[in-house]
This record gives sequence, C-alpha cells and structure tokens, in this order.
Amino acid sequence: MADAWILHPDYRTPPIPEGVLPGPWRHPDGGQLMNGAYERLLPDRQSEVVTVWFGYPLSHWRGPRMPRFSSPMVSAWNPVLSQGLTLDPAAPVPYADELWCDRWIAEALLYGRKPHGAFTLPAEEALGWLAECGGAGLVYQARVIGELIRVVAGTAEPYARLFDLDALIADYRDVLPPEPAEREAAALDAHRHHSPALDYVLSDDAEVRFAQAPLSVRGLTLGYPPGETAARIAAEAMA
Repeated sequence: MADAWILHPDYRTPPIPEGVLPGPWRHPDGGQLMNGAYERLLPDRQSEVVTVWFGYPLSHWRGPRMPRFSSPMVSAWNPVLSQGLTLDPAAPVPYADELWCDRWIAEALLYGRKPHGAFTLPAEEALGWLAECGGAGLVYQARVIGELIRVVAGTAEPYARLFDLDALIADYRDVLPPEPAEREAAALDAHRHHSPALDYVLSDDAEVRFAQAPLSVRGLTLGYPPGETAARIAAEAMA
C-alpha cells in the first residue's frame, strides 16, 4: 500500500459494523483506518482504485483515467455491492446474508444509485418494492420462482438524458486502441435515444440481449466505473 490515496466520498459506503475488529488497510500518513472508495493516480494516465470497508479491501483494480465523464449513477461501489465482492473470502464483509446484495440492488434502483439491475427477493419484499418503483421512473419485469420473485428493472429515461455520452465517448477514444475505441463509441452513440428499460427490460429476451451488449454499454447500464470497463476492453483486445 503506497501513499497518495484519494478518498471519493460516496453514500453507498456500507455502515461501520459493530463487534468487528478493524482490518489491515491504513492510510500511510498517520495510520488512519481506510473506509470508502479510494483512487491513486499512476503514471501514463492510469489510476488504481480500491474499495475498503472498515479496513478490509473488497475490490482493487487498475485502469485508465477517464476525467471527462462522471455521473451520480456510476460508482466504484456499484459492482462491489451488487455482486458481493471481496478480496479475502476469510475476512469480514458487509454482506449480512445471501440476499443482502439483492436488497442492495433493489434499494439502489429506487434511489437512483444505478440505472438497471436484477434481484431476487421473498415475495412480500418484492411486492413492496414493486409498489414503490413507479414513483422512481422504473420499469420492470417480474417472475415467480417458488417463494421468491425475480425482478429485472431499469429506468425509462434515455441514455442521452441520464449520462454525458459525448464525454464518455471522448474518454474511450482517448484510452483505447482505435478499433475497440470506435466500436464502443458507436455502440454508446447508438444508445442515445434508447433507455435501459426499453432495451434491457421490456425487449424480448432482455437478459440475453443485455449479456450480449458491448462492454461499454453493459458497464454504463449497471453504473460501473468506465475506467474498470475500459481496462477489460483493452485486455480483451490484446488477448
């Protein structure tokens, strides 16, 4: 762990636990416990990002800096808390039970913390969510799985109103090789007047279509940080 970690305050940061000893990650300057999403600037316009919960690292990646684009619906926490990520399976985590991430996704959708997501909850909880989602501008499909209900939901707002696509496209063109850069730029541009709900909730085989969408579109639709997505695209292009 080096110095110069910059904290990016984010209300998604899980609350400090009770009865859990703090983890090993500390600020190099002063030894203060790290808790939150941090970025460290690296040479060659790269950055290193880590999410830390009460001193325990949950995710850690490197990718290109993409300074033009930002959005309140995009966060380094979104992939972590949606998927229940951790770097050490033996370390404490904020995920209290097997449905914790599903509940987090459901709440994140209601409060505009991500534009699209899927979750599975007990029927009573899911029906309560369905009763609220209309007021949040969300569209959903739901199906019963035994005593559970699986919900796929997304905002009806078009991508061009949700995000600064011009800034994101410019960033991708700056950090990717020409061929994948133009491919991803074209995919994002084609989505301007579409919406997460129209393309990946209401369409036939919506979940299959989403799984087949270009990485830049999938990452944006889930509210994942584009630097992490760009690193994946670049790695696939070099494979």
